[in-house]
Amino acid sequence: MLNNPISSVSWINLLVNSAIQGSLIFIPLLGAQLGASDFQVGLIGAAYGGTYLLFSLYSGRQSDRKGRMVFIRAGLFLCAIAFAAQIFAYNLYTLIIVRAAVGIALGITISSMVAFASDSGADLGRYSSMGSLGWIVGSLAGAMITAFSQLFAVSALCCLVAFCLSLTIPSREKTRPGEKGFPGIARVFSRGSRIYIAIFLRHLGAASVWIILPLYFTSIGISHSWIGLLYGLNFAVQFLVMRRLEHYNPVRVFALGQVLSIFVFITYIFASHLWLAVIAQMMLGVAWSCLYVGALVLVLQTGESKGTASGIFQSTLNLCGVIGPFLGGLIANIWGYQWVMVFAAALGVAGLMVAAKDRKEVMAPEAPG
Repeated sequence: MLNNPISSVSWINLLVNSAIQGSLIFIPLLGAQLGASDFQVGLIGAAYGGTYLLFSLYSGRQSDRKGRMVFIRAGLFLCAIAFAAQIFAYNLYTLIIVRAAVGIALGITISSMVAFASDSGADLGRYSSMGSLGWIVGSLAGAMITAFSQLFAVSALCCLVAFCLSLTIPSREKTRPGEKGFPGIARVFSRGSRIYIAIFLRHLGAASVWIILPLYFTSIGISHSWIGLLYGLNFAVQFLVMRRLEHYNPVRVFALGQVLSIFVFITYIFASHLWLAVIAQMMLGVAWSCLYVGALVLVLQTGESKGTASGIFQSTLNLCGVIGPFLGGLIANIWGYQWVMVFAAALGVAGLMVAAKDRKEVMAPEAPG
């Protein structure tokens, strides 16, 4: 592993996503424990998503010029500090600040990691599946560790181990200072605009759901341990499916993910029992695998500016992470949890229509210079 950059960055992906998931699914519950309303829980998610968005775009762009590893290492070190700082969040305001710091650290790290994996010739489906395996580990940790402070400590430890592992990867990248030869962000976005817009619409609805989903599951009588296991089931399906997707037509894979996502949100509306939640989570695993891998292959196959494309992709997801929790908390506060699912399904239909207009188009490769 130490002599194989693809293997090393894949294990780093697993460790980082273990840290993310170990904290993420119980942040809404911690917020509620600290006295936050559904709307304020949405603000916590928005703070995290907003900083993640900005720093993904910046670090992805800069990694095209200055190399990937400097951002990966700096980001992982900051992740270890930020996740540990969650232990000391004692009220709503400190929790918002600390989650914003986590977003900064992950924004610096993730887009550069994806670009590094692509540069190294990794199978993006298999690379992404290691992230899903990390989500399984994080979910199982959430099922077994009931104390929030212990979960956050484990998350910080995962990032520290990932940072140490990153130091074993040789830095052989060529830095290319200056803007000459690099297309602008607008140009990179325009090449994959339909993909970015379609996944934005779907993921906006999804982000609205995810911020209240643990609370919704709790409201229908599902225990905290079962919530962790349900998330783990979703990620187990992702791990199995993602590893087999890259060799299929990415346009069709992406479209399948959109259709399945709509069915997932509809199923949540009627998930009044545990077995329906199990079905929804399994279907979600297939849906997100197809969406994520299909979109990632499409946006990264367009040329050299993979860091910028990856940064735009991560920023698109995290823009949803800013707006979605706000909308999800607001809708739940006014009309209830099930109307959040209706909203997500409607946006999923809109995203499918955007992509369907141009589903046969193959994005043109990036022109040199």
